[in-house]
Amino acid sequence: MMLINGKAATDLPISDRATQYGDGFFTTAKIVEGEVQFWRDHVERLMLTSKALHIELPSVLDLFQEVQQLVQQHPDGVLKIMISRGQGGRGYSPAGCSKATRVLSISELPSHYTQWQQTGIELAVCEQKIASSPMLAGLKTLNRLEQVLLKREVELTGKEDGLVLAQDNTVVEATAANIFWYHQGTWYTPDLRQAGIKGIMRKQVLAACERANMPCQQGQYPLTDVLAADAVFICNSLMGLVPVKQCQQQSWTDFTAIQRLQKEMDYA
Repeated sequence: MMLINGKAATDLPISDRATQYGDGFFTTAKIVEGEVQFWRDHVERLMLTSKALHIELPSVLDLFQEVQQLVQQHPDGVLKIMISRGQGGRGYSPAGCSKATRVLSISELPSHYTQWQQTGIELAVCEQKIASSPMLAGLKTLNRLEQVLLKREVELTGKEDGLVLAQDNTVVEATAANIFWYHQGTWYTPDLRQAGIKGIMRKQVLAACERANMPCQQGQYPLTDVLAADAVFICNSLMGLVPVKQCQQQSWTDFTAIQRLQKEMDYA
């Protein structure tokens, strides 16, 4: 089911800037038994991105009411909220745009995530590098062409996902998830100052580490640091924490550190 500006619809005008330029942003949330997980964090993401892109966010109350309308009919699944700048403007200029367009949709949760959590996955290392873009770093914009090309590359390898590097060969993220690794008592994750998306689950992991006094450092790290780790996982708001069991020639079988972190997150 899909709502466009509060009404059941499936077609977006070709003149909308989402289709013209990818001029907008989105967030994707997991729905479990009628509850949108981490709803406040998703709203905060929408508000922060709206401010950064200078796109007026529709009323949070309207969004919530429309979310509830969808969730009542689909109590489990994936909620996607997409906001575009709307219609109008000449060329790239946003001047004269109409009010923002909001698109809410529900889809099924991928069934393989549960198995991934239990058995772990294999990561390829993508040959294509992600561009440095500090202006948009951390934001989940509609412009996802890099991720489309990276996902295509990963699918050709037969691996479940791929590790993405920056132009300077430092680690950024997976194609659709953030990455953490554990080494000698400390968790590490890229700081995403130059590229990447600051995911909702990434935020939960950082908060859990702080609550439990688990050291966690953010920075810019080479691939060799990941390969030398004691444990590695990727995460997003849909898949949760997914252990990595192999990347290149390095393999991992002990997920104890990840399980301890997961218990801390479940406790919260």
